[in-house]
Amino acid sequence: MDAENTPQVEKECNARIAEGSNTLIIDAGDLSYVSSMGLRCFVAIAKTLKGKGGELRICRLQGLVNQVFEITGLKRSLRVYETLESAASARKE
Repeated sequence: MDAENTPQVEKECNARIAEGSNTLIIDAGDLSYVSSMGLRCFVAIAKTLKGKGGELRICRLQGLVNQVFEITGLKRSLRVYETLESAASARKE
């Protein structure tokens, strides 16, 4: 997730929010890289959803992406789950 594809991810998420979704789940299992722009995208989407009473849930962080989320503290500030199933069945906090 870099400068090339982050705008598309943000556009898709914002479209879902505009359609009325207030909880989004991002399955990051196939994500092998995330740039600072990608991290900013996750934070912006989470903030937008929180403002609407919803939340962003991220699941299946792997390898380097997981390390980046740990180092930046985003694993503590965003809702992160081990599996898609656990993200889908979680109760809103």
